[in-house]
Amino acid sequence: MGTRPTPGLQRTTSAGYRLPTTRRPASVSTAARGGPAAGRGLAGGGQAPREAQGVQQDQLWRELVEAEGRGRRRWAENWSFLKDYDPMGNKKEPEKLPDYVPLFADTLPNSTNQVVGSRVDTPLGRTLIRMDFSFTEGVRKKKLEDELQPA
Repeated sequence: MGTRPTPGLQRTTSAGYRLPTTRRPASVSTAARGGPAAGRGLAGGGQAPREAQGVQQDQLWRELVEAEGRGRRRWAENWSFLKDYDPMGNKKEPEKLPDYVPLFADTLPNSTNQVVGSRVDTPLGRTLIRMDFSFTEGVRKKKLEDELQPA
């Protein structure tokens, strides 16, 4: 794996299949292959240097953002009328927003840093706990029956 090929012997895989020769013909000059600097920059099968990778990734990102913007504009031109209709084709009434929304709730207590306190002991809290218990019943560990217990 890490050894150099022996001249005169053809390379093979571990299964015995012959591999193509990796030597380039002498007629191909180093300038045609990209010069002596090309081998240093693209070592390991064509990887670009880190700076070039960053530039390339940045360019790809810019193209992606530009394509998303084009798609958004195209959707607005062709399909934005659909947002005004429901699935049955009836015109939607725009939802009215309230004029004033209070900062503090009337029905729930506020703590000192305005975080709502725990209300597990209310009827709603008990119902939620009961529902959570019934929904997670299948994933809880259960005691095996007597015949499945280890002896």
